[in-house]
Amino acid sequence: MKTYNISTDDFDPDILNEPSGKNNKNNSTKKKEKNPSAFISFFKDKRTHIFLGILMLVAAVYLLIASISFFSTGDADQSEVLNHGITQLGAQPSAIKNSAGPLGAYLSNLLMTEWLGIGSFVLIFYLAAIGLTLVKLYRFSFWSLTLRCLILAITVSVVTGLLTLDSTSSLFLGGKHGHYTNMYLLNMTGFWGMMGANIILISLVILIYFNDIRCIYLKYRHTIDTRREHLLREAEEREAEKAKVEESLRGSILDNKDENDGRSTENEFLGFDEETETINDDDRVIPSTEDDEENIIIKSQDETDENQEITISGDVEMSVTAPVIEKATEINTDIYDPTAELSRYKFPSIELLHERQVKENSVDQQEQEENKERITKTLNDYGIPISHIKATVGPTVTLYEIIPAEGVRIAKIKRLEDDIALSLAALGIRIIAPIPGKGTIGIEVPNKEPQTVSIRSIISSRKYQECKYELPMAMGSTISNDVFIADLAKMPHLLVAGATGMGKSVGLNTIITSLLYKKHPAELKFVLIDPKMVEFSLYSKLERHYLAKLPDEEEAIITDPSKVVATLNSLCVEMDNRYNLLRDANVRSIKEYNAKFTAKRLNPEKGHRYLPYIVVIVDEFADLIMTAGKEVETPIARLAQKARAVGMHMIIATQRPSTNVITGIIKANFPGRVAFRVTQMVDSKTILDRTGANQLIGRGDMLFSRDGEMDRVQCAFIDTDEVESICECIDEQIGYDHAYLLPDYIPEAGDSGSMGSISDRDVLFEEAARFIVTSQTASTSSLQRRYSIGYNRAGKIMDQMEAAGIVGPSQGGKPRQVLVDSLQLERMLEIM
Repeated sequence: MKTYNISTDDFDPDILNEPSGKNNKNNSTKKKEKNPSAFISFFKDKRTHIFLGILMLVAAVYLLIASISFFSTGDADQSEVLNHGITQLGAQPSAIKNSAGPLGAYLSNLLMTEWLGIGSFVLIFYLAAIGLTLVKLYRFSFWSLTLRCLILAITVSVVTGLLTLDSTSSLFLGGKHGHYTNMYLLNMTGFWGMMGANIILISLVILIYFNDIRCIYLKYRHTIDTRREHLLREAEEREAEKAKVEESLRGSILDNKDENDGRSTENEFLGFDEETETINDDDRVIPSTEDDEENIIIKSQDETDENQEITISGDVEMSVTAPVIEKATEINTDIYDPTAELSRYKFPSIELLHERQVKENSVDQQEQEENKERITKTLNDYGIPISHIKATVGPTVTLYEIIPAEGVRIAKIKRLEDDIALSLAALGIRIIAPIPGKGTIGIEVPNKEPQTVSIRSIISSRKYQECKYELPMAMGSTISNDVFIADLAKMPHLLVAGATGMGKSVGLNTIITSLLYKKHPAELKFVLIDPKMVEFSLYSKLERHYLAKLPDEEEAIITDPSKVVATLNSLCVEMDNRYNLLRDANVRSIKEYNAKFTAKRLNPEKGHRYLPYIVVIVDEFADLIMTAGKEVETPIARLAQKARAVGMHMIIATQRPSTNVITGIIKANFPGRVAFRVTQMVDSKTILDRTGANQLIGRGDMLFSRDGEMDRVQCAFIDTDEVESICECIDEQIGYDHAYLLPDYIPEAGDSGSMGSISDRDVLFEEAARFIVTSQTASTSSLQRRYSIGYNRAGKIMDQMEAAGIVGPSQGGKPRQVLVDSLQLERMLEIM
């Protein structure tokens, strides 16, 4: 076998992969393959988008000027445009009156006469809207914008074509399209058929733009109401300030009255009989007193036009003309309301949810007695006497509580699980021995006709309506038919697992819905990560109300695994920023911080702000682990360990609860667990650290573990159309201008780059590199034996040599490949 020494400077790995006779052919093929990707990347470049956007905006403005000028110069220019081509018009620019020149006259005649007439203004708007979207000044949905503008342009052209239908002029308001369309309808359907077609088009436009018109009206109403409230608040402040001025003047006038009384007595004693006394002090005139009443007029010469008359009544009636006092700064002592910006927001109505019929007695008394007898007989057959048995009927299972006779070991009953299931002919039973807090043993038997628990019955329940939890999750109904509600803020994170089709996705929708019915958009934000791309797509309508995303992202629902890493790291940055705010405010939790901020004890100019709760929901976590691995697990572990105090909580769902997906770090930081039915006992132990999930019956039947307690719950069912109705109800209301923006995340330099740097290089690097090249054995164990160092240090040296290009990547148990010879190594060390 021959050994080739190839320099890293002129190394081309593609040459080694193909026979030498095909190199030229392959190179030409690669060039052909690169061209399409280069062409596509050119149009995906942001600079290309900005250039095209500016080009479209300029073209739209130019066409707008030309079209507007057409209405005053169209008659004069039309003969020139019809008799001469565009090239001949350029030779005689003085004959054209259009403000946009010969080209503008030609294009405006094309739009206004030959095409859609006034409807062409919609096309100009469409061009401008696409330009604004490309330069990211405003975001329009391409297909929605295209369809709406097309229908509106055609409608405007046809409807305005009616106005000039009988005109003898060659200029039509709706263009030739609108004119000839109406003529065709008139000839084919008559006058009323033509009018009916126009009414249908107008109705179609109204239906399409109804929500937009309604949103504009609601925004207008919101602006007017906000301004009115602001004016009323200013008026109240002026009244309060006026009362303060009156109070201060009242005190000063009473003091002056005492002085004037003494002065009047002195004047009578000295023999003065003038009615008034003039005092040249600050140009003020004080009339003398008469009887018990006194009128005092204080007048400022410089501020005569800005005076305000104040009347003070009491023991002394006064008419005072004083200048208006304006506040330098307004001090508002009211409590800050974070929901004020969306003060008109209304929570979704309960009527959006379906009301499902529920059978009151899914298990009749006869069936209960039969099951009791079978359980008692089975236990007696194995020598286990029963002193008492009681049944509690739930929506999907019935709990039979038994009290065994004295001296019976619990372990003996647990071993009879399969025998009891056989005697009852049940799908699968679960024995709880003993029931926590009770001196009984529970046997859960599935009902023959399981009932569906509707989300409406849970949301409308008194327990949910009066719930004071920070983040209430209305999960469903327990065995005793009680509404089960958990507080995510106290958990603080939740792990959801279950096999496919067992109700995991419905459970996530139930959690989101219960939060939407309780929390205002200012108090809660969601970060939804959906690798399957279809589970959370309905919630994209909540972007302006409830969703959070990175600043540069177009879609608020994250589906690309490469963007998941950036989003999770951005959440870590948000977590650190929030901790800095809590430290500056001298508080320990988000609840204390928000209470301090709403009480206006924190200065917004110093960076303080109201902090909404952030709930991160990750669906199909196993897929993310397969694609991103540690890059996803590390930020999730950081958030799970620290984010509770700053109001950031995580819900992770997976259908493959294996140990390489739900690792020890994940389990240690997710105390809340929800287990739907799984197929294997080992999966149940992975989720709950105990068996039981493998004995569930599916269809929303789940075990909820928190604080060491286990509850069996039938998850509430919510259908897709109910979720869609809720999202549409929220989307129709006024929202924020954009989604809640997470901080930008700037990734750090990779580890491979830092390993090769001189500052981080091990002191044994050069000597170890010479040893590896000389011996042609590149393994960590050889470095350990040679230099008597530990495995970690030897592995780090080997990674540094890989980063420097001296050895190849790891090949499992085999030694690494040595890529350089001794001469090349010395040249590399000199350069380094």
